[in-house]
Formats: sequence, structure tokens, C-alpha cells
Amino acid sequence: MHLIALSIDRSIFKENSAVRARMEQYGTLVNGMDIIALGAEKQAHMQPVKLKNNVMVHAAPGNKLASVFAALQIAKKIARPDTVIISQDPFELGLVGLIISWITSRPLHVQVHIDFFNPFFRQESIRQRFQAMLAPFVLSRAKSIRVVSGKIGYYLRNELGISAKKITIAPVFIDLEIIKNKPVTIHLHTRFPEFEWIVLAPSRYVKQKNLPLAIDAFQLFLKSHPKAGLVIAGAGPEEENLKKIVAEKGLFRSVKIGSWTDQFASCMKTCDAFLLSSDYEGWGMTVIEAASLGKPVVMTDIGCAGEFLIDKKNGLVVPARDPQAIANGLEAYYSDRVFAENMAKAAQNDAGTHMTLSEYDTLMKKSWESALQ
Repeated sequence: MHLIALSIDRSIFKENSAVRARMEQYGTLVNGMDIIALGAEKQAHMQPVKLKNNVMVHAAPGNKLASVFAALQIAKKIARPDTVIISQDPFELGLVGLIISWITSRPLHVQVHIDFFNPFFRQESIRQRFQAMLAPFVLSRAKSIRVVSGKIGYYLRNELGISAKKITIAPVFIDLEIIKNKPVTIHLHTRFPEFEWIVLAPSRYVKQKNLPLAIDAFQLFLKSHPKAGLVIAGAGPEEENLKKIVAEKGLFRSVKIGSWTDQFASCMKTCDAFLLSSDYEGWGMTVIEAASLGKPVVMTDIGCAGEFLIDKKNGLVVPARDPQAIANGLEAYYSDRVFAENMAKAAQNDAGTHMTLSEYDTLMKKSWESALQ
């Protein structure tokens, strides 16, 4: 089996990047893999770049239309009888994959990493509304589909009428040993000694994560526990807006915002509780990571909620966009430390049985093969 994978992630050209390592791992499962990087820098990577395990990266530079045309030309040259076309999403990239599939007469495999059917996804932007309409068109024509959660698989089967035989559920693989073995380089209680109890919300600063909800919920929680602190660790385009919200609410002493993206593990290890306030997710990797470190989790009812994190079994699941429900969840952990410890231990035990790399690879290969079959 040979793979042609479409990508818009430029970190594929960076040595030691996680994306590059994942693609090289995929190369061990097949007889060859060619990655077409749409929108790559024109000057830097005009020649194919050879990675490990018989993986090649081809640049398709230029603006959107030019890069799509370049990708079509590359795909026509390298397609083989045993080729499967792979798209990392069912949106614009999926449409490009579908066109390449038609031109090369090779089957299309599509991955779905996000619940595009969630109403909050559609409401976020005009582009996402278009993507939500485009996805069913692409997915109904794919030969096989990989989804990261049972929720997404259920929607595809029951709302779009896609055959269950086409769908493989394979949550995102997370190497938890890497998280566990990372040294503590920043200790939150040392950095913020004024806080007796610290809630961590590590996240990209984007609208999807709804960090203003986390701030609103924590403001409610602070009324009873003024010595608690909320640490929002991450980076992204919403950073200045978040700082403005904190300033307007007068919470600058209780809510700390920082760009500690390379120190998530240290932050997780030294916090007292973990909060995910997203409007929608495909899975929610950080929840699994926090659970593996024995932290009590409060999360909105999205992604892995109901599949990995079960309400009051190994964590607390609350409705999306409900600040009082989040505040109540934090209160439950703060006021009953035994309950918090029990939830944390249960989540840690469940994280220990999370999918291994071998199991993940088996599912992925099976999904690609089903496209050929």
C-alpha cells in the first residue's frame, strides 16, 4: 500500500517536530508515503524532502489556487495502483483530496478530527458554516473515514447515513510516558505563592476554547474562595482579548495568563485541578494528559466526555457555556478533597489503559486498507 497524504502543516519541514515524527511512524506501516504540503514556502522546499522510513515531502507552493494546481500535478506523477489518497480534514483539504481521487482514480481516505456538526462550530464563523456544509459532500464520497470519537462516528452513521463499514474510530494517540517523564521546570505554586489552590486551563487562545467562559466561571468560584487562582497557559490570537476581559473584571490578581506552551507538562503536574471550557473538540488530548498525571478534571460535554471522562466516575462533565456549572464543579473538588482525589485516581487508572501506539497503528492501517478494498 502506498499513501499520498495532503497537508497544510508547515512543521512537516521542521526536524524533530511532532508532525514529522508521526508521518515517519506512518511510513513504517506502508510501502511508501508521499506528503504533498500545500501552501509551502516557494523558495525553501522546491525539491522533495526525504524523511525516514520511505517518506517523501513535496512542496505545492503558491496561493490557494496555485498550490492546489501544483498538488494535482504532483499527485498525477506519483500515484500508483496501490495508492490511497489521504486528507487530514473533510473541508477544503478534503475537497482537494476528492478532486485528486477523481483524477487519479484512486480511493480517498478522510480523517475527521473535530465535531463539525456541533452548532457552536457552525456559529463561530461564515467559513466554518461553509465547512459544515461541505463536509457531508466530501465524506459521502470517501471510501473510508477515520474519526477520533464515537460521537463523530454516531453522527456520520445516523445523520449522514454513512455506512458503519467505512468508519474507523481511532482516538488521537498520546505518548503519556513523555508527559510523565518531563522534568518540572515551572512550579505554579512557587511562581504564584499567593494562591492556595490553582486551577489550570492550558489551551490555544482561540474562540473554540471559550476561555472567557473559564474566566466567568472562575469569577463565580472566587466569591467563596478568594485565595484561589486560575492559570491560563498557552498562546494564540485571542491573548489580548483575554487580558482585556481579565482587566475589565478586575481579576488581574486572581487570573494569570501566560505563553507557557512548552511547559504544559510542568503546569499540569503542579496545579490542583484541570479545566477544559471548550465549545467543541474532536477528542481533547489535554484531558487525557491531565488525567495521566492524577489531576481532577472539570470539562464541558464535548470530545472525550462520555467516552473517556465519565461524569462522577473519573471526573466532572458539565454543559457547554454554563459558567455556574463549571463553578459548581470546581467547588465540588475544593470542598471535598477526598472526592477530588478519588476522581483523579480513577482518571489516572483509566488513562493508563488508553490506546497504545501499536493499537493505534493497527486501526489506522486497517482504515487505509478498507479504502483499497
